[in-house]
Order: sequence, then structure tokens, then C-alpha cells
Amino acid sequence: MNRNFKTSSITESAMITGILVILAYLSNFFSLVMFFYPTPAIILAKRKGLKYAALSLMASDILVSMLLGIQTGMIFLILYTPLAIALAYGVCKDEDANKTILYGSAAYMVSFVVLILLMNAVMGVNFVQQMTEMYDESINIMKEMVSNMPAGTNTAGTEQMLKTFDDMGKTMNFIITNVFPAILVVASVMTSYINYLVASKFAKRFSISIRQHEGLSYFSFPRTFMAAMAALLILSFVLNLFNINVSLIQVNLFMIVFAAMFFQGFAVLKFFLMRSSINKTLRTIILAMVLLMSGGFAQMLAIVGLVDLAIDLRKIK
Repeated sequence: MNRNFKTSSITESAMITGILVILAYLSNFFSLVMFFYPTPAIILAKRKGLKYAALSLMASDILVSMLLGIQTGMIFLILYTPLAIALAYGVCKDEDANKTILYGSAAYMVSFVVLILLMNAVMGVNFVQQMTEMYDESINIMKEMVSNMPAGTNTAGTEQMLKTFDDMGKTMNFIITNVFPAILVVASVMTSYINYLVASKFAKRFSISIRQHEGLSYFSFPRTFMAAMAALLILSFVLNLFNINVSLIQVNLFMIVFAAMFFQGFAVLKFFLMRSSINKTLRTIILAMVLLMSGGFAQMLAIVGLVDLAIDLRKIK
């Protein structure tokens, strides 16, 4: 029986390795595919154990390096393999869904920082600077296309478009160079959440059980999260009293808190829409419109999230 289990485990590991290599190859044409790289490994870990998932991931990283180049292989090894192992560990231990997602988020953040440091140390590439230059280049291409429009077109409209591109460039440069850490935190949570959600949806098809996430409408940050953010903000203000420049840290902390409270407020909105008599199609339209809106409405939703964290508007705790 044990021999049969080992044989089937090795066979499935080989199949998952092949799927991982295919996903890595497809990511050359569709970048979004790489974000789902951990999902097959999570399913394998739940079926056969974390050891076989880790072996499958390592074998895939080696094959990807051989087929697609060392640089591509290193990206999957450093960035996505730890994420997959962290999520697989939480799933194998049957941890709470939010806790497992937290494992994956932490692993992805650390991996991303390690990747950036290695790129800087080995290749001499400044990741943030390269991102800024790439965006500037794309803005310049669009401006050149607008400037080369045929004569007789609306001159005022052309000038307005060029001014809009300039404003977009300044805004994106500020975001990339100043609030990149905050963006990294949000991206880590979203990547981990999506992989867990996809794995849990496919679990039944593979005769396994992965704890289903209760859904965004029942999501809530722990109150300790706000306490930790408040403590870090207070610490930054104290350091500022000693003439230590912490403005960049403060900007990122405010961005993280705002994003977290907006997310919490969005969960509150979805919860009460689910409880209402509004049909599913209309609910989806309303939520999509909320995501596309910005400015004062986003701030209002963040305030709702903060109030919910304080007094539990949904009564779910």
C-alpha cells in the first residue's frame, strides 16, 4: 500500500511539474499566467503532502532555467516558489483561510525584496529606477504619437492630451519612487488571496478539501493590525523629532492604512448589498462602479472601514 502511494505520488508530482513548466512558458506571452504558478503545487500538497509539492516546484524551477534561461528560472525560484510553499503549508495544516493567505503574503513580500536586492547586487539593476524609466519611455512614445497626428486635427485637444500625459508621468513617478513598498504589500496580499481562492475552487474536482474562504463580504482585518500601524506611525513621528527623515516611511504607512481601510469598507458595502434584495447583476455593477470611482468616495469608504473595525458594523465577530 505504501509502495503504491509512493508510486502515485511520484507520478502526480511529475504531472504537476509538467504543468508548472507549461505555465512558466505561457507567462512569456501572457504575464498574468505567472501569478497562478503556485496553484497546482497547492493542490498537489493537499493530495500527497508538502514534500512532494516542494520537490515538484524545485524540479520545475530547474527545467524552467534550462528551457527559458537562468534569469527566468531565478524569478520563479525566488519569487513564486516560496509563495507556493507557504500557501501549501497553511493548506496542509488546515489553517484558517485568512491565516494561510497571510503566510503567502509574507513569503511573497520577502521574496520580492530578495529578488530586488539580488538584481541590484548581481546585475547592477535598480528595480525602482528601471520601472520609472520604462514608464517614462511608454509615456514619451504616446506623446510622440499624439504630436505626429495629421495636420488639421484639433490643436487644443492635442495640447490637452499632451498635458494629461505629462501629469500622468509625474503622478506615476511619484507613486513608483515613493509608495512602492505600499504597492508591494497590497500586491502580495492580492496574489496570495487569488491563488488560495483558485485552489479552493478546484479542490473538489481533485477529491480534496481546502477550507473555503468565507468571502470578501465577511473579511475583516484584526484590530491588532490597526494597533501595529498606529504604533509604527507614532514611532515615525518620534524619530522625526530627532531630525531623522522619515517622510517616505510615513507616506507608505498612510498608504497601507488607507488601502486596508478601503478594502475593509468595500467588504462592508458588499456585505450589506448581499443582505439586501438587490439582484446579483445590479450588485456587481454597483461594486464595479465603486472600484472605478476615486477621490472623496474612496475616502468615505475608508472611513466606513475604520468604523467597522472599531465597532463591528456587520456583527460578524
